[in-house]
Amino acid sequence: MAIGSTVSDKCMGLTLNQQSYIETVYSLCLTHEHAHVKAIAQKLKIKMASVTEAMQVLTSMGLVNYTVRKTITLTLEGEEIARELHKRHQVLAEFYHEILGCSPENSNDIACKVEHVIDPELRERLSEFIKFLKEDLRKPDGSNPVMDFSRKFDEKKRVSLVR
Repeated sequence: MAIGSTVSDKCMGLTLNQQSYIETVYSLCLTHEHAHVKAIAQKLKIKMASVTEAMQVLTSMGLVNYTVRKTITLTLEGEEIARELHKRHQVLAEFYHEILGCSPENSNDIACKVEHVIDPELRERLSEFIKFLKEDLRKPDGSNPVMDFSRKFDEKKRVSLVR
C-alpha cells in the first residue's frame, strides 16, 4: 500500500467489480485455501475470460497472486482489503436482520450492495449503535423496546395482509 494510504482508501479506489472479485477470492480461500478462475466465474455467474482479465489487473495492482492455470490467492494487501469488506458486510447484515428484522437472505443481499460505499468510521459507528440497541437499552426485566420493533412490525404486516 502506498505510504499514508489506508485500507479504506484502497477499498474506495477499487471499482465495485474489483471489490467483488477480492471478496470472492477471499471467500474461496477461506474454504479451500485458494481459488481458481472457474470457481470465481461460477460464484459470480460470469465468464472465465472476464475473471482472467480481472485477475491480471488485480495482480498488477499487487492484490492477488495469479498465474495462468494455477491457484489464486490474495496478497497481504488484498487480504486486508477483503477483511475490511467482510467486516462491513457483517455489520450491515446484522443491522438489517437483527435490528430491522429483514430476512437473512435479504439482509445479505442489501449488505452486499451497501458495503462497498461505507467507510470504516461508519462501520464502527454502526457496530457500536447495534451494541447500544441490543445491550444498553435493555430494561431490568430483560425486555428491549427497540428490539421489539421487528416483532411489532411483523405483527402489523400480518394484520394488513389479512384485511
